[in-house]
Amino acid sequence: MNWINRKIKKSNEILRVDKKMSNNTTKKAINFLSFLTSYKCTNECKHCALLASPNQDDIKIEFGDLKRYLEDITSNYIVQEVGFFGGEPLLNFDLLISFIEEVKKYDIPKIGLPTNGYWGKKDSIAKEYALKLKKAGLNSIGFSVDAFHQEFIPLDDVKNAVRACHEAGIEIIYLISQNLGGPGAKNTFNEKTKEITDILSDEFDYYQLITGDLQVKGRAANHLTEYFSMETIPSDKCLIFKVPMFMIDPNGWVFHQLCQGITIGNAKKKPLSEIISEFNYRKHPIIGKVVAKGGPQNLLEMAIEKGYKPLSGYADKCHICSSARNFLRPYYPNILEPSNLYL
Repeated sequence: MNWINRKIKKSNEILRVDKKMSNNTTKKAINFLSFLTSYKCTNECKHCALLASPNQDDIKIEFGDLKRYLEDITSNYIVQEVGFFGGEPLLNFDLLISFIEEVKKYDIPKIGLPTNGYWGKKDSIAKEYALKLKKAGLNSIGFSVDAFHQEFIPLDDVKNAVRACHEAGIEIIYLISQNLGGPGAKNTFNEKTKEITDILSDEFDYYQLITGDLQVKGRAANHLTEYFSMETIPSDKCLIFKVPMFMIDPNGWVFHQLCQGITIGNAKKKPLSEIISEFNYRKHPIIGKVVAKGGPQNLLEMAIEKGYKPLSGYADKCHICSSARNFLRPYYPNILEPSNLYL
């Protein structure tokens, strides 16, 4: 998700653009709208925030739902970018192509997705997939490359997929990696990740490398906390909800793009545009505690009041939030959803 995290660093610039666009039209702008096409993946990476795996429910967004979401949202908002996430988005390749073709009809400037590149195992398939993605309208693709992904995906497969996308003419190619344990941390994961990115840097010169620090949520909370100090309870607020970026999952649940598992509505039950227009983070029973009233430690206090036994320390604010939400979930049905995102 660091591909998207980088966008937050430019949020002030983005919001200024939004304001300018809003002054020129009657529509407000949404910076980023994404569809979580499926929770299934080829891998079960130790760090995955979305708990993607081959064992996840075989539920995926239906074409009719996606078409309805797009018709509704583009009638009421200017959408600057659409992304397709998973799981692994290319597992349902033909459906994905139909999704991209549908988005292209709405003249949305940027259409992209992240992938682990598993489909580069055979040159012929890699070239076929890349050409079809380009023809459908994809103009941005990110490849997840780090110690976590390369535990499952041979680097040569990723190279083939990257090369195929470049040859097919996909304009923007990202390589996305995550560091473990904070800036400058030394461990076997980070050493392996640097080795991987150095190899790719020597071979390719037409990509953008995005490196971010791993946030401890999802599967990382169970497998990777030993790489953090765990000595404090972070007290900083989470300001991401101020930037208009939204994700819709196969169940219809709508989240903020960077914090899945805290829903703001269900687009199968209510128009997506209404859910977004009515969203007020200050009044949301969970998000309001995170942004407006002191940060994730407030969720921790809520959980403690209901019987949660806290850890002596937490890796980061996401670790506090995800731990508290896992405990609080029975108390907030239709808000802390879906079960696919909880341990």
